[in-house]
Amino acid sequence: MLLDRNTASPLYEQLKKVIEHKIKVGELKIDEQLPSERQLCEIYEVSRITVRQAISLAENEGLLYRKHGIGTFVTKPKIQQKLSSVDNFQTTLSQQGLVARTEKWSSEIISCNFQISRLLDIDIMEKVANLRLVGFADDSPIVFYDSYFTYDIGKKMIAAADEALMKNTPFSTLDLHKEISNDFPTHVEQTMEAHVSNEQLSKILRVEKGSPILRVTSIVYCNSKPVEYKETHYRGDKYKFFITRNL
Repeated sequence: MLLDRNTASPLYEQLKKVIEHKIKVGELKIDEQLPSERQLCEIYEVSRITVRQAISLAENEGLLYRKHGIGTFVTKPKIQQKLSSVDNFQTTLSQQGLVARTEKWSSEIISCNFQISRLLDIDIMEKVANLRLVGFADDSPIVFYDSYFTYDIGKKMIAAADEALMKNTPFSTLDLHKEISNDFPTHVEQTMEAHVSNEQLSKILRVEKGSPILRVTSIVYCNSKPVEYKETHYRGDKYKFFITRNL
């Protein structure tokens, strides 16, 4: 298959699209090694510089990964998380052919601090509940949830989490809200930041210290009342977020 030299599209961009197409249709499978640079040059009649640019572009887009001294391989697709709507944990994974599982990292009743009291709009003297969950995809940890609730709501959330764990049902706190109250959350305010994993996150998510992490902070509301403050840590090598915007 030759590339079109009579268009304005650069050859390396065309070659990247060829690689992307072969991955999508299954001609190149997950963890399969690409032909060598020399072979790609011969197959597509392009220079080695063009091949390297195409591979670098595909690698930056998460299609390929390199093993030093061995070669270039096809990456497992990242989990796509929509920003325009909120899907529960199991639905997000099952739509992409992955098996979801949830584990509880910890749950406890703790003293409030100034930040949590302000975010949950409660008195600083009140107790709060802290629930930490780890989400798995095909037995690989991919996300860590660290949630805070008022004392009354938190006790119910922890009990609902324990019940879901006994049933071996995948869940996030979004699912638990449905179990404890008829007043389901109405909206969420979120911020997103790029981070790197510290020692604790590296242990929980089974990644090297300093690995890329997508950190999302959320305040979940039921009408005007905040019912949960949550910090979610997504593995940067497993997730990508997307949104469709009208122009």
